[in-house]
Amino acid sequence: MAMWLIVRRQLRRPLMPLLVIFQVALACAITCNALFLLNQQLMPILASDGISDPGRLVFLHNIAARGDPWPAVRMRGLKADLSAVPGVRQVSYAATLPMISSAQWAQDVRTAESNVKVSATVYFGDNLINSLGLQLTGGRDFTPEEEATTLDINIMGSHKYEAVIITEALAARLFPNGRAVGNLLPDSNSQIVGVVAHLIRNNPTKDSRALEYAILVPGIVQQWAVPMFAVRLASSDTDQTCKNMLLVLKQDVGSELLPGDQIGCDSYATLRNQELAAPLAAVWLLSGVTLVVLIVTITGILGMTGYWVQQRTRSIGVCRALGARRSDVIREVLIENAVVVGMGAIVGLVAAYGINLWLMRHYELSHLPLSYFPVGALLLLVLGQLAALAPAHRASNIQPIVATRAI
Repeated sequence: MAMWLIVRRQLRRPLMPLLVIFQVALACAITCNALFLLNQQLMPILASDGISDPGRLVFLHNIAARGDPWPAVRMRGLKADLSAVPGVRQVSYAATLPMISSAQWAQDVRTAESNVKVSATVYFGDNLINSLGLQLTGGRDFTPEEEATTLDINIMGSHKYEAVIITEALAARLFPNGRAVGNLLPDSNSQIVGVVAHLIRNNPTKDSRALEYAILVPGIVQQWAVPMFAVRLASSDTDQTCKNMLLVLKQDVGSELLPGDQIGCDSYATLRNQELAAPLAAVWLLSGVTLVVLIVTITGILGMTGYWVQQRTRSIGVCRALGARRSDVIREVLIENAVVVGMGAIVGLVAAYGINLWLMRHYELSHLPLSYFPVGALLLLVLGQLAALAPAHRASNIQPIVATRAI
């Protein structure tokens, strides 16, 4: 069937096709951007955080000093007291921890070859590999001497650490053609002594590549305002163990805590659910909006195709009488439907690009990748063909004698 014949046929009654074109264009524009936003929100939810047995990992957090921050020696003493609590297998001091956004430290690192700056989360603490249950895939863990380092907060900004461990994702980004272990971290004098498989940032980014850009630095930070502890439990009885650890904290530093602040003792699984609650809610919202838009569009296409079949009952019967097969009628209806939906999809792709530019300007959204354009258009074309199947089969069942009676 010639394309110009299809277009000319639609122009005889242009209102219905124009409405469907507008509907498909709007659906395509919304779907492309919604799928992009949906993918961004899903990334931190689906990413591997590297934490093993999260049900037995507890974080003590929201510990704030009323006056001057505690020195490192006080933190070592508090760590020893917490280690003596029944049910505790291992305790690690930490200045920053995954899924706790109240204390963050980021470091910009330039790649070795392209000199491109990337941002990575830095986790300060001792024995974090064992406490968090991270999988070491290359190099070695920190030595006891490195773990016993006292880090000066005043020089932490210079990034001069003796040894660091990085994630595989960051290693692949910084050294795409070489081995990370044994090299120096770019822009610093820190030697990379090991690589862990996975470790998510404590401020999950929407960039899937940067979700696992993380650096581990051994030691206890001197005069850190909000110290934390990662506690690996021997059993899953977190409630009683938390109560005992909170009693130890109150006995040791209770009189020095900031009034009104409630110390948190939460499992990693709980903190992860709280941190990812907003992205998960956005996923449900975007999924619901996209589904409603697609259902409305499918309903419009179904109504338009059914209207065509009803208006052409006589002409279809004549074609059948002249020898047209059922498959010919179905093919004709589907081709006409594809033309209208395709025109709407083309307009929708332009609208999707414009909407993305507006979102970038007003909400700092990332640029919509080109791969989403064919995905959105193909999705609308496939759904349009599925919506037209029922009317097309109904049209193919029209018999010549029925068309004759309708004259």
